[in-house]
Amino acid sequence: MLLELQRQAWRQATAPELRYHIVNQTRRLIAYRQAAFLTLADRGRPTLEAVSNIAVLEPNAPFTQWLEQAVHTVATGAEADAVHVVDPAALSAEVRGAWGEWGPAQVLWCPLRKPEPQREAPREALPGAQAESRDKAAPPLAGLWLGRDEPWTDGEILLLSHLAEGYGHAWWALSGKRAKRRGLRRALLPLLVLLAVAGALAIPVPMSSLAPAEIQTSNPVIVAAPLDGVIERFHVQPNQAVAAGQPLFSFDSTVLRSRFEVARKGLTQAEAELLTASQAAFADPQTKARVSQLRAQVELRRAELALARDLLDRVTVKAERAGIAVFTDVNDWLGKPLSVGERVLTLADPQAPEIDIMVPVGDALVLEPGSPVELFLNVDPLHPLRARLTHASYEAGLSAAGVLSYRVKAALEPGQNPGEAPPRIGLRGTAKILGDRVPLALYLFRRPLALLRQSLGI
Repeated sequence: MLLELQRQAWRQATAPELRYHIVNQTRRLIAYRQAAFLTLADRGRPTLEAVSNIAVLEPNAPFTQWLEQAVHTVATGAEADAVHVVDPAALSAEVRGAWGEWGPAQVLWCPLRKPEPQREAPREALPGAQAESRDKAAPPLAGLWLGRDEPWTDGEILLLSHLAEGYGHAWWALSGKRAKRRGLRRALLPLLVLLAVAGALAIPVPMSSLAPAEIQTSNPVIVAAPLDGVIERFHVQPNQAVAAGQPLFSFDSTVLRSRFEVARKGLTQAEAELLTASQAAFADPQTKARVSQLRAQVELRRAELALARDLLDRVTVKAERAGIAVFTDVNDWLGKPLSVGERVLTLADPQAPEIDIMVPVGDALVLEPGSPVELFLNVDPLHPLRARLTHASYEAGLSAAGVLSYRVKAALEPGQNPGEAPPRIGLRGTAKILGDRVPLALYLFRRPLALLRQSLGI
């Protein structure tokens, strides 16, 4: 039976199978009530791995903690490398106090050691060699804790000593060699990880910068107030398509019409006075001298009338070309006093959109015309639009969000979505500007490095 148990142990393919065989099949040779298998780490720290007749272990159970504490004392004692009966008196007071609750009456400790090669020593040095061999015996890899109520006999201890050597060889074959390989892998793992990280940080990637962007027209027409006054009526609605010459909005013409009538009547009066003086100049020399003065007065009245007529013609503002009337709301302008040149709306060409990008100064790259740009619209972030940078301002200014930024223009590449209309003017999103290729480390730590250099000057 001893040989059969050893043979079956050597045939186990995995460590869990071997642990199950040790704690459950050993009773075919020696009777016991409970068997526990524990692995021993450095300095004798035990870990409970298997218990007979128990499928699942609870690592935080009181029995587990008590048993690991008891085995720690046994595995670090003077007889840790020999099969022997455990004396409760040699254990700590805490372990002895719970012995009656968790421990059986008789416990046998069976250490499982790594097999050592046997060397033949000279006969005259045999006693010393044996002592040296005992001193250099390998520490146990694991241990078998056997408990029952009957005392252990010398024959049973001898059989278990032989069986423990076979179990130790089998356990070392499954776990000892692999532990060395795992130790080597664990030692090399940090170096491999460091090399992998260093290699990844050296991968060249295109430098990029993200900035808010908006779709605008490439050649807008600014419609400004042609005169001082108050807007009386809008003829179009926001984002309405208009044709060339179509009325956009009208000013209140009450004052201008009154001025026109006054200028017209003033011209009529001046012409009548000039006609009277011209007829009387043939008989009265003094009246003849006033003819030139009255003629200049008529020219002045005509100029005033022309100015009044011109201002009256500007009351209704018309579109210079076809496009989309871009402004906020009609009610924002009705009744609002305007000055000459004040912007009211914009005429945009929907077929010629461009991207207006505000790049923050802290994220700015070397912006060169022709750099690729990707626009991720908020309404469709999964389908970016490709574009090319056409213009970048040299001076930074405040954006609508109050951030010091460079204004960048980009033109959409043609033929991206055949059959679909260009993106609507006014759509917003995020633009990604691509620059030169740099190492990944510079891409990731560019801003921290810039902040460090600004703070410390290194």
